[in-house]
Amino acid sequence: MLIHFLTALHLLTIIRTKSARPFDATVSGRSAVFFPLVGLLLGALVWGVDWLFRPVLPPTLLSIMLVGLLAVVSRGVHLDGVVKSTDALFDGSRSARRTPARGPIGVLVLFFLLVCKVSALDMLLGGYRDIALFLGPMLGRWACVVMAYSSRPARTEGPGTTFVHGVQFNEFALSSLIALGVLFTLIEIAGIALVLPLGGLIIGFTLFCNSRLGGVAGDHWGAMAELVETAAFCLFVLLAGGRAATAPL
Repeated sequence: MLIHFLTALHLLTIIRTKSARPFDATVSGRSAVFFPLVGLLLGALVWGVDWLFRPVLPPTLLSIMLVGLLAVVSRGVHLDGVVKSTDALFDGSRSARRTPARGPIGVLVLFFLLVCKVSALDMLLGGYRDIALFLGPMLGRWACVVMAYSSRPARTEGPGTTFVHGVQFNEFALSSLIALGVLFTLIEIAGIALVLPLGGLIIGFTLFCNSRLGGVAGDHWGAMAELVETAAFCLFVLLAGGRAATAPL
């Protein structure tokens, strides 16, 4: 279990780990169980930074810093995945076996996502901001597992292909149990307002990648993490606004 947890850290964060065991499909797939936990650790990190600097930094500057911190600790691979996936989807080619060049469309989509993420965090206050910082990264990493389990690999080799090959039903079920268990424990029935639209986003993007590109590679489940994380922050803004509108005067 320790090896699988360290593998998850290796895949999702800037932390480099060494293991005596080979990085094969079995180890990579079983590490998927720990993806939500790694997401929670990332959420705890940005929450701690937010709590520390909230009294001294303007909200917008702090939100930019938190988004930048998430990108740094993730090695920027999810941001790079957004650019490459977008360009591949708009390339007109049905094959994802080659690595697409970084084009202007992908950069524009990435810029839009980052603006949405910063703006959403900037609008969240108090408990909603705290819970969004915890749950957003967790839901994004869990989405990677769902996508990998429900997809076929687009390439013949690479860490992303190994991960897609390795994720089986047990890993998908356990990671989902952890992610959804944490979600509904923290926000109870309001979690449905997150699960339904995020589930639709995960299914839609997964089907689109499989049909358009012939499968899924590491770039695509990296992009999925960024999309779901951003969408989760935006949904928390809507959830907070709905609660404020229905609160008694």
